[in-house]
Amino acid sequence: MVACQSEIERNAIPKLVELQMLDSLKIKETEYFLNGQKEVKMVGDSLIAVSSIKSPSVGFYHISGKQRKRIASGDFPIGPFLPSNFDATHYPIIYILDKKSESILIFNVNTQEFIKKIRLEYPEGKEVKFVGSKFKKLDSGYLLELATSNYDNYDPSYYRESGNLIYQFDENGKALDKSFLEYPNELKNIKGSLKPIDYLTSTFFNQSIVLSFPHNRKILRFDENDFGKLKEEIPLPESRYFDYGLLGTEQIVSFQELFNSGEGANITVPTNHYFNTIFENEKQIMITTWMNNKKDPPNNATFSNLLIYDKEEKEWSETSNPKNILDIGMLAGVVNDTLYFYEGSLMKHDEKYIKRAILKPIAD
Repeated sequence: MVACQSEIERNAIPKLVELQMLDSLKIKETEYFLNGQKEVKMVGDSLIAVSSIKSPSVGFYHISGKQRKRIASGDFPIGPFLPSNFDATHYPIIYILDKKSESILIFNVNTQEFIKKIRLEYPEGKEVKFVGSKFKKLDSGYLLELATSNYDNYDPSYYRESGNLIYQFDENGKALDKSFLEYPNELKNIKGSLKPIDYLTSTFFNQSIVLSFPHNRKILRFDENDFGKLKEEIPLPESRYFDYGLLGTEQIVSFQELFNSGEGANITVPTNHYFNTIFENEKQIMITTWMNNKKDPPNNATFSNLLIYDKEEKEWSETSNPKNILDIGMLAGVVNDTLYFYEGSLMKHDEKYIKRAILKPIAD
C-alpha cells in the first residue's frame, strides 16, 4: 500500500504556481570585493553568507544590500585556505571546511578572531571534494561528505567504487565508524563519463539531515542524532521542465584528455539537469532546479524553477516561469513568505544583487 501511494505521488503532475519577483537590491561593495559565488546561505532572518573560490573567503551581506564583515584567506596568520564549504548556523562563529589544509577552521566573524584549526583524519582512500562537500557542525562533532581519492570524477568508477559518502567526525577531527549513503544505481550504471557536477543536494532542519539525488527521484531524511538512520522517504514528482534522465559520453574520457594541450576539444560531455539547492522550514521543502537548455553558444543558457513540497498536505507544486540563473541567482533562504536570492556570479553584470520574490497561486 505504501509503495502504491508513492507511485501515485511520483506520477502526479504538480500544480503550477508563479514566482513573482518583488525587487532587486544592488549590493554596496564598500569594504571588500567577492569574486563570484559558490555556496549561498541565509543566516538568521537578515544576513546572507556567500563563499567564493576565486577570492577564497566567506562574505556576509545584510538583506538591505549592505556589506557586513568577511572571513578571507590571507587575513589571518594561518596560511591560505580554500572553503570547500562552511557552516554559519552558529553565527558569529563560522566553521570553514578547508580543502587546502584538510582542516576545519573556526572563526568569530564579529571580532575577526581565528579560534581554532582542527586537522582532519580521513579514512583511507577518501578526501574532501575541491568544492561543495556537504558539511555541518553537529551537536557533537561534524558531518562531512567525502569523495574517493582513487579516481577522477570523469571515471565511472568514481561513482561505483566510492562507497559511503556521509561521515561523522569527532570534535578532534577523527572519522568515526559512522557513515552512510552511496551513490544510487542511476549514477553507478552509467557506462560513459558524466559531467562532474554536484549530483547530491542537502539541507539540515530540526535535527535531521535531508539529502537528495534527484535522478533517483527521492528525498531522504536521516536522523542527525542516530547518525545514518533513515526517518522518511519522499518521492519526487513529475515536472513539466526538469529532466530526471542522466546522459553520459559514449566512451569513457578523462580529465587529461579534456584539458591537456587542447586534447579532447571535440569531446562533448552531456550536461544533465540537477538540483542546485534544497531548503526546508516548518511548512515546506523547496528545491531549486538548474536546467541547461543544451543549445550551442551563444544561445546556451541555464534556467531554474522551484519544486515546492507542502509538508502538511503532502502535495507538490512547481513554478511556471523558469528563469535564467544569471538573472535570478541562487536561493539563499526564505523568511516568512519571502524568498531571497543572491546573484553575484559576475557573468552577466559587474554588480551583485539580492533579489526578493514570493510565490503566488495561479487561478485554474
